[in-house]
Amino acid sequence: MATWQEIIQRYHIRHHNQIAKTAAPLRHHFHITCIDYIKIDNGGKFSYLCTRPECSEYYAAEGLYMADPYFRHPSLHRSGLFNIDSVGSNEFKKNNRKVSDQFNLYFPLILSKKTADSVEFFCFAGETPDALQSLYLHHAPLLKLFGSYFKQELKAILRQMDEESISLAELLGEAFYEGVEPSHAIGEEALHTTLIALGKTKDVEMAASLSPRERDCLRLLIHGNSAKDSALELDLSPRTIESYLENIKNKLCCCSKRELFSIGSDFADLGLL
Repeated sequence: MATWQEIIQRYHIRHHNQIAKTAAPLRHHFHITCIDYIKIDNGGKFSYLCTRPECSEYYAAEGLYMADPYFRHPSLHRSGLFNIDSVGSNEFKKNNRKVSDQFNLYFPLILSKKTADSVEFFCFAGETPDALQSLYLHHAPLLKLFGSYFKQELKAILRQMDEESISLAELLGEAFYEGVEPSHAIGEEALHTTLIALGKTKDVEMAASLSPRERDCLRLLIHGNSAKDSALELDLSPRTIESYLENIKNKLCCCSKRELFSIGSDFADLGLL
């Protein structure tokens, strides 16, 4: 198992040109100057890529990860798009300001996707707060599309890194399992109650009928994954993915994948996936 510094040398620095090329569309058109990709599985295995190796080196050398609430067990996280400071201690927020001052990075956005087995994060930072504010308010689907594109373009690197990744469970000890400080996000019960009050009882009940694995498959479907892509991500066979999708179609009374995609997209918009 590699150390954090070895991961930076072998992947962030060695493959910097390829990583930077993949991130170029957001850099050129939206002034996103730093992108981090993080994946943590339930066992603590940790994969990490960054378009700015000097930032990841600084983060490791200063030990800033020790106070980072995002480097925790997947069960402690949620899916969504939010400001990086929506969780965490004052120390964590102070560390973020240090990184911002050191590298001229502003208003980091976190795009999080949680599955039954892991959680993935994309962290976007820009030259100015206005650039990220525009993305946050007007182009959230674009960020999700970029996430899928990034993983597809760099899948060989990510697969290799996954084989020798860091263990956050060993690095952080008991802190890996400690709860993240409360955020301003609405809780599931409050969300469901509000949706029901707004006439979305059927949507809440249908979404609740899905198992965690079925939610994973539906979430990946609406992100544009084929059965083969989803199988790789969830460590299942394509046939098993198709079986899950058939079960979901039956539960949601869908006649086609197109109809299933439409209902899944509605669930995602309502915060039910």
